[in-house]
Order: sequence, then structure tokens, then C-alpha cells
Amino acid sequence: MQVRDARQAMLDVAAADGDIATGALWLAAEDCPGVEPDPWLERIDELSLELRDRCGIDGCRPSDAPLVAPLLRDKLRLHCAGGGDPQSHYLHSVLERGAGIPIACAAIWIAVGTRAAIPVEGVNTPGHFLVRVGDLLFDTVAGGEPLGEEDTRSLIGDAIGHKPDRLQQSWLRRATTREMLARMSRNLRGCYTCLEQWDLALRAADRCVDLMPDAPAERRDRGYLLWRMGRPSAALEDLRHYLDAAPASAPDRDAVDEVASRLRAFLN
Repeated sequence: MQVRDARQAMLDVAAADGDIATGALWLAAEDCPGVEPDPWLERIDELSLELRDRCGIDGCRPSDAPLVAPLLRDKLRLHCAGGGDPQSHYLHSVLERGAGIPIACAAIWIAVGTRAAIPVEGVNTPGHFLVRVGDLLFDTVAGGEPLGEEDTRSLIGDAIGHKPDRLQQSWLRRATTREMLARMSRNLRGCYTCLEQWDLALRAADRCVDLMPDAPAERRDRGYLLWRMGRPSAALEDLRHYLDAAPASAPDRDAVDEVASRLRAFLN
């Protein structure tokens, strides 16, 4: 399969706000040779049938959401893994090994739950991705019980370094498929940058730009990455785009402008 074909398939899923598992598996197919989405989607279908069996003869209801976690523990050994291993980010690998970062585990929750008629949706909380069913939030790598507000604030605090006084509404809205795929790609960009696997880091950065073309920050971050990779012309193009598109009040304008000036001087 051509890398570009996998990218376009992922973008098509994002444009339709489609199935997150399908989109995440196309993302994996772009980076991981030999990955085909269909066998892994069949595995998700099997898990959803198992969930329906556990819900009972009347089928699954939103109140059955706490059954998802024990099912995925039993069948996948699903648990939280650190983000330093790229395999913890890719959905096929999490389905195979059971070890995943929170957003990858959340994608499995969403895919399995929705196929079983439990309306699970992602929630783009900072630092630690959650899911919601109705008014209840769940940590997909915890025991499966609903989180109270205090628990949620503590979880976010552990991730960002300080416990917020209250939960901001912007943190609690539904994450679209596009937003989830972009967050997955940002995580991979950071992971591969730390590992100095520059080609894969750049591919993830390219995905971020393709998924969020109206977000100047994605061009800025790709520009910084290109700068580190020794590609000054491409870096300058991205940083110029950011400076043209970002608001005048952006707190990092001066820092970005300084880097862009250094790149211009280097290229002249």
C-alpha cells in the first residue's frame, strides 16, 4: 500500500467524522509496513459481540458502560503504557499487546462501545484523554467506574502538573474524529522527536498539518522540527505561515520571529 493512499484514507475518515478505529488504523498503516485495517476491525467487531453478550438478552444500554473496562481487560489485557514506545500509540499494536497510551485505549473503548450500541465519545481533556457516556466520564485505563468531578480534576492535575480549581467546559466537549487523529499524530511527533527518528517525526507533523490545515500552530511546530532537521528553507516557509496567520497577541510571536530572522539570515 502506498503511504499517500493510507494518508488519504485517514483524511477521508476524518472529513466524515467517521469511525475512530478505522481512522487510527489507517494512521498506523501509513507508518507501519504490512498493517491492514480490516483484520483489526474484525477483532473490534468480535469484541463488540462479546460486550453484547455480557449486557444480556435485552442488549446494551448506556448504563452498561462500566462493562467495557472488564471486557477489554479480560480479552486484551488493556492497560496504560508510557508514551516513549511508539507501539503504545498505534491501534493495531494496542489490540495485539494490550499496552497503550490513554487516547489509544479510548479509541478502542469508543469503537467497541458504539458497535454494541453504547454511545461512547472521546473527551479532549488536557494531558489524559477520557471518554464519556451520557453525563459520566471514564478513564479508559482505570477500573471502569465513572469519575466524579474531584477525580477528574485530580487526574488532569497529575497530567499537567497542577490541579485545576474547576473543569473548563472546553475540556469536556466531544472530541471529533479529526481532533483525535490530530492528537494521536502530535503524540507520535513528540515520541519520534525524542527518539530522533526524524523521518517518522516529520511524517507525523505532516499529518497534523493535513488534519488541521487552519491551525497555525501545526505549521509552527512542523517548522521547528524542520529547523532541527537542517532544512532551513522549508522551516522558514512554515514559520512565515505561522507569523502571517497567528494573531498579533500570540505569546510566542517574538520567539518565532527571532527564529525566522535567523533562518532568513542563514539563507541570504
